[in-house]
Amino acid sequence: MYAVNSTVLGGRLRRLQKVLLAVALVLGLLALDRYAAAVHRPQPGATAVTLYTTEWCPYCARLRADLRASGVAYTEYDVERSLQGQLGMWALRGRGVPVTVVGEKVIYGYRVDQLALALKDLGHTYLPAPAATGSNK
Repeated sequence: MYAVNSTVLGGRLRRLQKVLLAVALVLGLLALDRYAAAVHRPQPGATAVTLYTTEWCPYCARLRADLRASGVAYTEYDVERSLQGQLGMWALRGRGVPVTVVGEKVIYGYRVDQLALALKDLGHTYLPAPAATGSNK
């Protein structure tokens, strides 16, 4: 009969465990990527407005004010505080904030001209918020 060396068997089991863990990790990341793409990438015929922002970003604050002034309802995700915000930035390949999804269009940065055109395509009129005035007197 063959003698089974426990150290050889143990080493093979550890390698198999590592391979299975790596496969599970890859499949998990793939599932997360597919979920993020399905939820956060704009679909044909989309009409929603979604913002990916941070609390401290002055352009994000300006964008929020402009959309409120225009009477446009939107969903907002803070990319530093929410998993959905992080997944959205990943799915949209965002590299900075704000990232705005208007219907089927993705706008990177605070681009008033692109925002106005995208809102017009959805039947909204873009009205910039009044500029904040500081009193230095």
